[in-house]
Amino acid sequence: MRIPKDRAIEKELIIALRRGDKSAFKRIYHYFESSLYKFVYSYTKSKYVSEEIIQEVFIKLWEKRQTLDPSKSFDSFIYTMTRNLTFNYLRDASRRKSRSRELWNNMVSQRNVIEDELILKEYGDIIEDIIRELPQQKRSIYQLSRKEGKSNSEIADILGISSKTVKNHLWKTMGIIRSQLKPYIEDTTPLLIILFTFL
Repeated sequence: MRIPKDRAIEKELIIALRRGDKSAFKRIYHYFESSLYKFVYSYTKSKYVSEEIIQEVFIKLWEKRQTLDPSKSFDSFIYTMTRNLTFNYLRDASRRKSRSRELWNNMVSQRNVIEDELILKEYGDIIEDIIRELPQQKRSIYQLSRKEGKSNSEIADILGISSKTVKNHLWKTMGIIRSQLKPYIEDTTPLLIILFTFL
């Protein structure tokens, strides 16, 4: 049922709505529902969301009916309320999407960190096995260099050899580790990352 475009009748209808007249509410609903829906849909592009917002509009209209001012434009009131609810939804949806994206990125990042730690630990265990199989001198030089952080000259003094010999042993040890580690490394795992982590 259409509402006549007579301001006096419209005013009477709003007064009736203020009193809680459900028939007045139904007349207003049937008059505005279609145009309000089109307005909301033009922003949301979602039938479901648009219907939800329109439902909220009329729920709020009923709740706020006693605050309506019959002397003011009801059209302006209901369209303003619809616009505000629509924009609130879009803003909240954007925030939810942003938070969901941030949460997902954090989850992926955390998962990657854990996976990387597990992978590096696994490779570290393999490297330790390789080191245990090295000749005594190479093993000692590696331990002093990589585990204790001593310089080549310090290692040379401890073992009574030249710094050049220490350097040569370290290079040969890295070559051995690189060669024996390569079959265990997946294509997606950069060898340099593992070597720089442990060597």
